[in-house]
Amino acid sequence: MTEKKREDVSKKLVGLSNSRLKYPNLGRIDENDEFRCSVDRITLMAPLSVEAWEKHFFKWLHLPFIETAGAGLQVLDYSNCDVDDFGNPHPHVAPEQVAYMEMTQFQHDKVRIDFNPNHGMNSEGGLWLKDLLSKLPRKTFSRADIAIDILHHPEIYKYGVWNFGTSKRIFLDKGGKMETTYWGKSSSKKQIRLYNKKVEQEKRHGRIVNLDEWWRLEMQLRGDKVAQYPQLVKEMLEHFYIPDYKSSLLKDNEQNKLLRMMIDQSYYGSLPKTSKQRLREIVKKAKPENSLSILMAKKFVEDLPSLENELYSYLGRFHIEKATVNDEEYKKLEGHQKLLVHF
Repeated sequence: MTEKKREDVSKKLVGLSNSRLKYPNLGRIDENDEFRCSVDRITLMAPLSVEAWEKHFFKWLHLPFIETAGAGLQVLDYSNCDVDDFGNPHPHVAPEQVAYMEMTQFQHDKVRIDFNPNHGMNSEGGLWLKDLLSKLPRKTFSRADIAIDILHHPEIYKYGVWNFGTSKRIFLDKGGKMETTYWGKSSSKKQIRLYNKKVEQEKRHGRIVNLDEWWRLEMQLRGDKVAQYPQLVKEMLEHFYIPDYKSSLLKDNEQNKLLRMMIDQSYYGSLPKTSKQRLREIVKKAKPENSLSILMAKKFVEDLPSLENELYSYLGRFHIEKATVNDEEYKKLEGHQKLLVHF
């Protein structure tokens, strides 16, 4: 975005940020919570010809809140680039993404739109997006991202996905501390993201005064039926733990190898095939510390009905077709507490 384009958008949005001063509790969240589950993003598909996409692509790019991203376009919210929710100025940060859209690679004449129904929908770009969604016919739901907020548990940053073959990307802050980690590719069926939500929020929205630790785990759940989600969550969380490298089940040299792999991200990849196999066996022998994963699984099961209602309310709001869940599928939900807790 050009400097003039950014200035124009900022001028329009400063008043909106200042108006939030009448909501003093924006800087606080319930400090009694330990875990909170919510629908973070939803993805829809809709019929759109390649010709129509190409026709509108460059027209949309002239809008001040749209930029290119990868093979598609992103809708941006500039509300908190220079001021927080209380009108206080802060160093410039990048705009937040309201939505991403692109033509699908493997389905003919379909557009995929990925957006957060809770964020930025009242910004200039969000209002434009809502208008676009209202005009697209036969929209179908294809994916939900479920977020679990982890409060008061700083040890969560030590957790990782111990499923060999899963890619991993780590982003550090200026001090060298882990700020965000991705496991799995965005194009894969399963992706997990863990990041410091408190830091991310304070950069844009102002200081959260009553919370020392706030991390967020986001899981991409592909598939259009909520009845499938507990199994997907189980498959993700059963590999999310801290290996006990001090386990009495391991010999001294095995403990050393496991500790090195936990510290040195390049160690496993540098080993020959036979050594990798032995290291995988060591990880299986070590007792996992997964108490937080078990608590998150329990919370997900408890909140599943409200998550389903939340998701379907969004689908109804944006007139997105949802899959029906019959009695037989609901029977599969029985026993999910046991399914998820016993990893």
